[in-house]
Amino acid sequence: MTAPSGRRTPSRPAGEDDAPDRHDGPDAHDGPDGPAGPDRHEGPGRADRRAVWWPPAERRRRVDLVAIVLIVVAAVVGTVLVLRVGDESATSLRPATPPLAPASTGPVPTALVPVWRAADPVGAPPGAHLLGGPTAQGPAVAVGRDDPDGSGVVTGLDAVTGAPAWEYRRPEPLCTLGSGFGEVIALYRTTSPLGTFCSDVATIDPSTGQRGPSRSADVRPGTRLLADGSHVVATGRDYLEVWRDDLVATLEYGALPTPVQSTPEPRASCPRSSVAAGADAVAVLERCPGETSDRLSVMTDSPAEYDKPEDRFSVLSGVSGGRLVAVANDRTALEAPDGTLRIYDGAGTPIGTAALGPAVGPVARAAQETGTDPPGQQTGVRLAGPVLLWWTGTATVGLDPSTLLPRWTLPNTLGPGAAVSSDVLGAPTTVLVPVPGGLAVVDGATGTPRPTIPVDRGADPPGPVGVEVVGTTVVEQRGVTVVGLRPPR
Repeated sequence: MTAPSGRRTPSRPAGEDDAPDRHDGPDAHDGPDGPAGPDRHEGPGRADRRAVWWPPAERRRRVDLVAIVLIVVAAVVGTVLVLRVGDESATSLRPATPPLAPASTGPVPTALVPVWRAADPVGAPPGAHLLGGPTAQGPAVAVGRDDPDGSGVVTGLDAVTGAPAWEYRRPEPLCTLGSGFGEVIALYRTTSPLGTFCSDVATIDPSTGQRGPSRSADVRPGTRLLADGSHVVATGRDYLEVWRDDLVATLEYGALPTPVQSTPEPRASCPRSSVAAGADAVAVLERCPGETSDRLSVMTDSPAEYDKPEDRFSVLSGVSGGRLVAVANDRTALEAPDGTLRIYDGAGTPIGTAALGPAVGPVARAAQETGTDPPGQQTGVRLAGPVLLWWTGTATVGLDPSTLLPRWTLPNTLGPGAAVSSDVLGAPTTVLVPVPGGLAVVDGATGTPRPTIPVDRGADPPGPVGVEVVGTTVVEQRGVTVVGLRPPR
């Protein structure tokens, strides 16, 4: 078990200690000379209980109120500690012995063969392919599963051999798995009187399997993790959080899970259809009641106070049913249902449009026509040298990181792809993009294709393919299975 979510403690408004209580003054059942004692409207002993637990207003002192508050706080803290100790006693960690060696780089492969396979049912929830690929960090590939007893297990695989190197287990099922700050990040599902949350957040060193910082969160199931280098965003339709590398929250935005908050959240009634992160900012596309189009809001990811969002701008986008694609220093891009990419400047003013043409294929159009929001409220871009890789659902587009305009488009792809690591300073970036029957080898700057590397995926169901490159291993996410591919010996 774990402590219920909704960790904020209600605060007493200023001056409330001195304000008259609504029970002050003569009771309706009191006689002219004072309390009349219990009558037929009061249960046996009610007056005695009131005398013990809540002193009459005329004898109530500040110290009484303080004592009551302290008793309540002590009870809550004690309960939380008991629940937390129970969770920790059921948590197990098997570190890597010895730690995994750093991944070594090599030349761009010309041939690949499968060398290992592993199940990853939690690491690939519906739509996870849009986020890029498998959860690979450092020399490890992290996979997640829920065991029959309800516990959630994260296993770190050696990217070279696929052998399990470390394992982390908690008594709760997993919500989602991701990476950021050079670590694996796991969110675990908890249930409380307030509902179901992804409350328990743990970080794991990918080389050793040792635990890093942890925190409690208030995000809901369905959340996804977006990493922009300095921060990680836990997405949500009604509420999101932003964390820095020690998992301290720098921004909480949206409808809070508890009704107590110091300042009303702006646009709390506006559900978010998509989220993007980058350039120390979080962009959200919101559907606010009574507004004629989707609202585009861009906020700093580290405001002066974490629970008081600071807008860079918030404007009506002029688009209904759009999807955020990316955010840069002074640019934000969203995909419109008419097959165009709309660009906005740092003040939210539309400054450009790019026709995507066949890049928005049948899959993307069908999703737009049915009004289906992207899983986890984001479509996902990833940096690959000189471009941002964006998958539309049928094509991979290389976006300029500054202008967010397309540099090149590769049609008929199965996912965004990934850059091949190189230890040669100044070497051009090569991108491997999944296509039917193999991996397209593409120049990252120009999109110029080279000969495709054949890959046999006949043993797996058709569908999107996520790709990560870990040293000289290419890892593909094919539904609920990850496959390690390496050059033949």
